[in-house]
Amino acid sequence: MTRRTSPPAAQAAAAGGEAPVPLRRNRDFVRLWVGASISQFGSRVGLTAFPLLVLYHAGSAFQAGLVGFAAALPNLTVQLPAGALVDRWDRRRIMLWCNVLGTLAMTSVAVAVLCGHVWLTHLMAAAFVDGSRGIFVDLAERATVRTVVTRDQLPAALSQNEARRQAMGLAGQPAGGFLLTAAGWLPFSCTAVADAVATLCFLRIRGKLKGIPQGPRRPLLADIKEGIARLWQARFARVLVGLIAGSNFVFQALVLTVMVVLKHGGHSPTTVSLVTACGGVGGLLGALSASVARRVSMRTTLLLGCALWALLVPLAAYLTAPVALALLLGAVSCICGLLNVAAGVYQTQNTPDELQGRVQGTARFLGSGANSLGSLGGGYLLGAAGVATTGLSMGAAMVVLTLVVVCLSAARAEHEPFPGGGADHAVAEAPADPPVPAAPDVLPAHPSRPHIHDVDDTRGDRP
Repeated sequence: MTRRTSPPAAQAAAAGGEAPVPLRRNRDFVRLWVGASISQFGSRVGLTAFPLLVLYHAGSAFQAGLVGFAAALPNLTVQLPAGALVDRWDRRRIMLWCNVLGTLAMTSVAVAVLCGHVWLTHLMAAAFVDGSRGIFVDLAERATVRTVVTRDQLPAALSQNEARRQAMGLAGQPAGGFLLTAAGWLPFSCTAVADAVATLCFLRIRGKLKGIPQGPRRPLLADIKEGIARLWQARFARVLVGLIAGSNFVFQALVLTVMVVLKHGGHSPTTVSLVTACGGVGGLLGALSASVARRVSMRTTLLLGCALWALLVPLAAYLTAPVALALLLGAVSCICGLLNVAAGVYQTQNTPDELQGRVQGTARFLGSGANSLGSLGGGYLLGAAGVATTGLSMGAAMVVLTLVVVCLSAARAEHEPFPGGGADHAVAEAPADPPVPAAPDVLPAHPSRPHIHDVDDTRGDRP
């Protein structure tokens, strides 16, 4: 009979010298992993389809941008309160009810498209709901991992989670474009079904994921402030989040630079899609090989990763061949995947359980802001100074980050306990993950276009 590992069982096994159940036989971990995989796949399908539906069926780039903005807005508005609520509420119920809400929202879009009457405001609202759902589920799932595996299994578990995230990004994006090409309602139906199946997986998790805090509740803003303050007090975690945010900024500028180089070289959007998709492949390989990073200290891993980036990133100023640019993006993303797992293991093992959601939410908020600023800053530099200056500037930024790891005393504080960790010290989560570069899909217009109401664009369509 297959045995299931729960936190009490894992502790008892450790005390008695009994070997823990392998991850592949740990029912709660498998259900959590499968449910999160399906949920992330559906989310990627939906996020890809939202702007494409408007772009290819309404013909307005501005309106497509509005829907894309609504889908991305939760990254800046929901992260911090979601982190506090994940620490306050039952995490299994968060994952269950958020996926139920996602199922309803995406079903409403599928029905509207099928009936041929889609409102722009409806699409924007559904995209915002789905983006918010994804944040809550992701934060709750990440904070839950350590409660269903032993401490020694945590590196392998987080490595599988990072590989899953990269793989779902690779599979979900082209699937969203393909389904939309077949029928406008299909990708949203796919996302709704994925959310429903993920709900069933989370429902079958038997172990207790987190005890609900006792005593009077403080205002939500006070909880958010405490999470930010505790993260700032943890010197090494503070440096770690700063480095992740800085690398996110550079990565977004790098992806944009690669796209500009290919466009100036006369290459098609399909070529751009294939080249940027190599970033996802590199991230997947990096996550799968992350066990290498466990053989050295966290500081050494950060130092080597930043130094390699500082050598690789400036090459974007000189490379023009699609194959060379694909290899460059894949190599940089491979380092990203490895660092994500290493950082995730450190934070998950050192952040107290009652702070898991808030620390993750704060880190992801900073990472999301860095992503936005990276696209903005990279676009400005490319337009004002050109590809060569932009590439060299990104390399200089990575040199600065490398020097931070070398010179800053806080970067050597890896073994300091998390402030206020107490007995629960030793087990948190990865800061914002550098994203899989979004590969633009090129789709033929669908023969039957649903009528989209309330989409008049006073500024006109943009090419």
